[in-house]
Formats: sequence, C-alpha cells, structure tokens
Amino acid sequence: MRFGVHVSIGKGLPRAVQAAKDLGCDAFQIFSGNPRGWQKKPLAAEDVALFRQKVLDYGLGPVVVHLSYLPNPAAEEDELYAKSIKAITEEYQRAVTIDADYFVVHPGKAGKQDRETALDKVARGVVKILTQVPGRTRFLLENQAGAGTEVGGRLSQLADILKTIAWPERTGLCLDTCHAFAAGYDLRTQEGIDQILMEVESTFGLESIHLLHLNDALGELGSKLDRHTHIGQGKIGLAGFGLFLTDPRLTSLTGILETPQKKPEDDLKNLAVVRRLAAGGER
Repeated sequence: MRFGVHVSIGKGLPRAVQAAKDLGCDAFQIFSGNPRGWQKKPLAAEDVALFRQKVLDYGLGPVVVHLSYLPNPAAEEDELYAKSIKAITEEYQRAVTIDADYFVVHPGKAGKQDRETALDKVARGVVKILTQVPGRTRFLLENQAGAGTEVGGRLSQLADILKTIAWPERTGLCLDTCHAFAAGYDLRTQEGIDQILMEVESTFGLESIHLLHLNDALGELGSKLDRHTHIGQGKIGLAGFGLFLTDPRLTSLTGILETPQKKPEDDLKNLAVVRRLAAGGER
C-alpha cells in the first residue's frame, strides 16, 4: 500500500510536491486553489509544468485533488446548484490540467429535498462535468458521515449515483474511514470490515474503490460526527486500522491521511503508524 498526506499549495504547486517528498510520502493530496472561496487564481503554465515534472522526478503518485469546501452538488436551491456544478467543473479542469490521477468530491447536502432527488442531481451534475471536461483524471465520490441532510453516508446511495452516471471508466469511490465509522460501519473488527467490503462488492464491485482516506474518528460508532483525529487515538483505534490496512482486498490501494496537522511532526508520526500497521506491526 502507498501512503501520503494532504499538503498545502499555499507556497505554490511545485512547493507542494517538494513538501510531500520531504515528508517521505509515496502519494499526496492537494486543493487546486483556495478551499474557502469560489474564485480560484488561474494556474500559471510554468508552475503546472514544474509541478508535473517534479511529480515525475520524485516518482510520486497517485496525485489527488480534493474539491474545495463551498460547492454542493446536491444543493436544493437552483442558483447554488448551478454555481456548484460550474465551480466543480472548473476545479475538475484544474485537476486535469495538472495531470492529477484522482479528483475527490463530497456528494453534498440535500436540504429539504427528498433523498432520491438529491442523488439524481448529483449524478446529472457529474455527467455534465465529465461531458464538458475530457481527461484521464478519475472523478471519485467520497462517502460522508451522514450528518443532517448529507447524502452518501450509506454506500448504497453512492452506488445509486454511480449507476445513474453510468461512466465507470471515469468514476469511482474514495472510502473515508472516519466518515464510514461515523455513519455506522464498524471498522474495529474483521467482521465489521467484511461487512462494509461485502456491501461495496454487492453494490459497486470492489474494483470501484480507487482511494482510501485514512482518518481515525473522534466520534462514536454511528455518531454522524465528522471529526478526524490521529491514527490510533480515536474510536477506530490501532487494532481496527491494523485489520483494515492488512486486508488483502485493500492492500493494492493508496491511503491519504487527512489527520490534524497542529505540529510539523504530526504527519510524520501518522505516516509511521500506518506503515507499521500495514506491515503487520504491533497494534
């Protein structure tokens, strides 16, 4: 299994690659611009070229771009929905431009709509985006914790979206451990891990999982609380991650850490923990 973390592009795209390399990552994830704003600064051609060259030189990958915080592809309001699909299209184009392997999107919140309407809006939006922007970057939907009116807390909902999109060669699933646990999938035992993977197999097929987000959970099982914490310091725990990371159905995948980064050494510690557990080390 390959491992990486989310790194900042605050000092530019090329510096993000260098930061991932300096941390000893195999892969890495970024935002393509300011994650808290609708407007994105245009990508400079020289920065894109240097970014892509550094990725090749360092042998890093997959490269993952995560959608920013504001777009809601399930939005109830027509204006916000249209604005969101436009923004996601632009960010997906940026991911294609830098030759990212994956583009990760949360399916959003339904508001007062019924769940089926919201799921259909997500699917129609993704089809529109993929039709407008060709490229090899695979569009991944990420499972959510299921708080409030969030869609995609249950994997069957994501399966419905992907079946409606009907574009398996360009889409797939990013499985987040914290979100899954918060949504009620027990990753602390082999039985629980078997259950979630059997659900994936029966709805999507295991081959639809292309990426893992590795985060321990502060909230209890089924709490719907999307609060990440360091690997082994949350409710999933070292034993759960040890089982998860050594499951042969998952060992060919890449795991991206989105754990808290309060100290410079936090990422290094979490990377060391997941590598030890993936190698069958002490839990």
